[in-house]
Amino acid sequence: MEFIKKNYHYLLFLSSIFFLGNPSKFPADDGFFYPQIAYNIIHYSFMGFNDLYLTNGFHPLWMFFCVLAELINPFDKFFVLNIIWIFQVLLIFFGFILLEKTIFKENKTGKILSLAFYCLMFFGLGTLYLIEAHLTFFTFALLIFYISKRLTNDFLFGFICSLVFLARLDHIFVVLPFGFLYWHYRKWNLKSLGIILIGFSVLSVPYIGSNYYYFDAAVPISGRIKSTFPLIQPYIKFDLFPKLFALCGVLYFVFLILDKKNPFRAIKISFLLGSFLHLIYNLIFQSEIGQWYFVSQMFFCGMFIYDVMRVLENSILKKIAFDRIVFLGAMIFVCGIAWLKLTTSFSLQNNVFASYSKLEKKSNDLVMKTAQEFERNIPKRSRIFVYDFPGKFAFYSGFNVIPADGLVANKDYFNDMKPGNFRNFLIKNKIEYLIFPTHFLVRAKEQSFLAVRVNNLTDDYTFSLRNTLKRTTIDSLKESELNKIKSYPNPIKTWQSGYDSISVYKLK
Repeated sequence: MEFIKKNYHYLLFLSSIFFLGNPSKFPADDGFFYPQIAYNIIHYSFMGFNDLYLTNGFHPLWMFFCVLAELINPFDKFFVLNIIWIFQVLLIFFGFILLEKTIFKENKTGKILSLAFYCLMFFGLGTLYLIEAHLTFFTFALLIFYISKRLTNDFLFGFICSLVFLARLDHIFVVLPFGFLYWHYRKWNLKSLGIILIGFSVLSVPYIGSNYYYFDAAVPISGRIKSTFPLIQPYIKFDLFPKLFALCGVLYFVFLILDKKNPFRAIKISFLLGSFLHLIYNLIFQSEIGQWYFVSQMFFCGMFIYDVMRVLENSILKKIAFDRIVFLGAMIFVCGIAWLKLTTSFSLQNNVFASYSKLEKKSNDLVMKTAQEFERNIPKRSRIFVYDFPGKFAFYSGFNVIPADGLVANKDYFNDMKPGNFRNFLIKNKIEYLIFPTHFLVRAKEQSFLAVRVNNLTDDYTFSLRNTLKRTTIDSLKESELNKIKSYPNPIKTWQSGYDSISVYKLK
């Protein structure tokens, strides 16, 4: 009973249970890249999203967990999502335990609210399921635990830093300030630095070397496509969430500067600085940013919540069982959001903080439903070229899906995408079917997607194809050059409300 009284805040993890009600409905499409590739690795001995291209378009440490999940999966393909869910819940659970042993050690109300925030972000909203975000959270917590305990095994510290890096490569920006802080604790000893670098290199160097050997670049193909480094993006999108995280970061930095008695102050400032470097890099050099790009910012927001409550809470609030009242409210709120996600088209970006789509009651995921309907008209294992949502479409069908953006392809895909050669590319690779957006609400010269642009000024649509690695338009097809097989209602209307349907085509 005493254990339950001290740890009842862990009941907030019940908010993750809603995922099991309908796994397809929660994650972003990108999350399905991982179980699809893991499935092909285990069942076809091929590290590819489809049967055409070997790929490194993923973060390697999380792929290890997904391959493990598929390896131990005793049931059908779809059951692996439940195993991955268990992994992700455990990663947040053990990560938070590490934080409780260090920076979240003192204040009960702070623990409740910070854990409620993390459960909301990683479970309730649902977008981060199947993505590397939960693993990244754990590696951050492990790094903070190690440095907070002032442990001095230089090799182990370097190895832990490599886990943060391999969980998500751009979190090298978070690692760097911690490296300097730890080296400062080690009194700038050069031998210590050398051992740290060896520990970091044990996993990182083989990974980078294999990328060079097989893919001609140190970073994954997805990173090369989305990053414009060293060139600054022509249009920097400083949207709502980056603004909120930047504001919270500035406020937290001022808070830490003024709160000179704050426990582990240097560690928190180091993490905050690394997270700011990460945010700035993403804003300036990254395109097509998703919520999983902001995990380091979510992490420090949880720390900020804890520290504010630690300062505000006083003996009067303790006497009226303030922490239990806060827990009850947090539990209702976080589980309520998860229930909305399960039963409706709930989306923070599209129908809460914006009006791009309506909040509607929806019990099923339309991409999954549409993918399974396709199987009635198209032979299994067919190769299909798609403009968007390839993750769910591939995972929930038996098709070989070739995403137009090439995020899970390799250099051969982009070499094949030569100017004026798209029709030959399809014929050569036996890609029989194409899926494009149709029935746009507004006539425009250009409706843009990452790799496809649609001109619908006339009834004979023109689909222009882009090489996303070289950032050039390579070819186009008119709708009159294609045989339309069937149109379906737009299954991602919640996120892309500008068109009403998608259509399946075949070359004439």
